[in-house]
Amino acid sequence: MVSNRCLTLSKPKSMKRILFSFRQSSALHPLLIFFFTGTICFQARAQLLGGFFSQQSRKEQLMAEQIAACQLYLAELRGGVRIVETGLRSASDLKSGTLGLHTTYFNSLQQISPGVQNNPKAKAMAGIGQQIAATFDQEIAFQQKVNVLSRAEQDYIRQVYQNLLTKCGEDLSGLRDVLTPGKLELTDAQRLERIDHLYAAMQDKLAFSGSFTSKCHGLALWRQQAARDRQALRKLYGGH
Repeated sequence: MVSNRCLTLSKPKSMKRILFSFRQSSALHPLLIFFFTGTICFQARAQLLGGFFSQQSRKEQLMAEQIAACQLYLAELRGGVRIVETGLRSASDLKSGTLGLHTTYFNSLQQISPGVQNNPKAKAMAGIGQQIAATFDQEIAFQQKVNVLSRAEQDYIRQVYQNLLTKCGEDLSGLRDVLTPGKLELTDAQRLERIDHLYAAMQDKLAFSGSFTSKCHGLALWRQQAARDRQALRKLYGGH
């Protein structure tokens, strides 16, 4: 009986301890949950923040690398621009220098050297023109005097004479251009060569004028002699 009572009496105390222990464990359970949950959240947040800062650091590194690359590119670009500017200045200087040389050269071509001005063939050409004119003037005067050629034949002589004077005038005009400073851009050798060509052309005209007028003169003399012979025959045979 005693033992049963004791068991009966001790039972509530045990239950109280159990209940108290349960209450204590129940009270600590939310704290533990909060603690572990907070710890997990903090670690997750730390990892998240660590990843965020890591990404930011990577972006900053990439930006720094891009800025460095841009600065290097700009430095190379500035160097290239300086090289181009230097090249352009050099090209401009060379062009200016070359242009100056060309200008000097062409100006020299427009000048007449004493050797060209005093060329004997150039001085003789005017005299050749005068000889041609004198030759035809004398022949035309002779033809008018003897008057044995027909009117058409005498007009033909004048036409040839006029054409020849025109050609002589062209040659003398060419000579004047060669001897006029600033008219033509030629070297002394080219001027002398042109004078030789013009002189030869004038010589050909002089030779032609002598040959042509000589034939005209001979024709007139032949006709004049033929007219005398006919007249003598008439007198000899009593003709009229």
